[in-house]
Amino acid sequence: MLLGNRIGTAPRFRAKALALLVSLLGPSSAAQDLPPGFQDSVVWGGLNNPTAVRFAPDGRVFVAEKRGVIYTYDNVDDPTPTVFADLSENVYNAWDRGLLGLAISPGWPLDPYIYVFYTHDAPPGQTAPVWGDHCPFPPGFIHEGCIASGRLSRLEAAGDVMTGNEAVLIADWCQQYPSHSVGDLFFGLDGALYATSGDGASFNFVDVGQVNNPCNDPPGEGGALRSQDLETPGDPVALNGTLIRIDPVTGLAPPDNPLFFGADESDDRIIAYGLRNPFRFTVHPLTGEIWIGDVGWGRWEEINRVVDPLDSVIENFGWPC
Repeated sequence: MLLGNRIGTAPRFRAKALALLVSLLGPSSAAQDLPPGFQDSVVWGGLNNPTAVRFAPDGRVFVAEKRGVIYTYDNVDDPTPTVFADLSENVYNAWDRGLLGLAISPGWPLDPYIYVFYTHDAPPGQTAPVWGDHCPFPPGFIHEGCIASGRLSRLEAAGDVMTGNEAVLIADWCQQYPSHSVGDLFFGLDGALYATSGDGASFNFVDVGQVNNPCNDPPGEGGALRSQDLETPGDPVALNGTLIRIDPVTGLAPPDNPLFFGADESDDRIIAYGLRNPFRFTVHPLTGEIWIGDVGWGRWEEINRVVDPLDSVIENFGWPC
């Protein structure tokens, strides 16, 4: 699993990151025999399923919990966090759903924005909470599915806390089943914001949208086939199973995206597709390459590389074909 830490970070930050990872995962997940020069120490405890840790340029650290609560630490030596934002009423925290993506504006603190990517506790076009983190039977999580969606939002900071309202940049990513939900969030070296997302399909059977089709996919384009939506022109394109590149202010596609001038505006944000459950990726700090960890099915896992996210190539990583 790619944990989202930047490649090539200075050694003292690598050591801090290892110690922090050990603390977040808990003692049972810690390696018993550490490499020479490393030691196991608790940085922060008492967190509830932390999913993302991001370090701001001014030393502050933001930690997101899966349930939708985001904490601010003054630095890695601060034992007592401040609640930056509580989005739990909007976040669908169940199974693999929740707040999974977190990014800090590269212009922080002069550009005081935090970006979040989470499963919205409502079907597309509805207001959360609809399910309240549960799924009654029927429909049942793995039977007919409790329909959810995804949100990518911008939060403004005033010191250590959020001010104003959540600004929703994108509401999309219809998802029927409780895995393959939203994914990760990072700024590229170009200043654009990148996000990955899963196909929203079942992990239990070959899902081509045959169970009620609640996301209203065109025939032959539902389930796992949402990841190949770009291959079927003539209808709106969903963002499931893709890597997108957007303007962090507007949420729209930058004009240098390769599909920007096409006839269908719904695909403008996409720079790669054919992904199953790419809930973690990272950006190489020197080359800008994007490395995506994609959860496989029965045979293998994948690490996929976008060599140049600014070129004209739309990568197709093949899922489910």
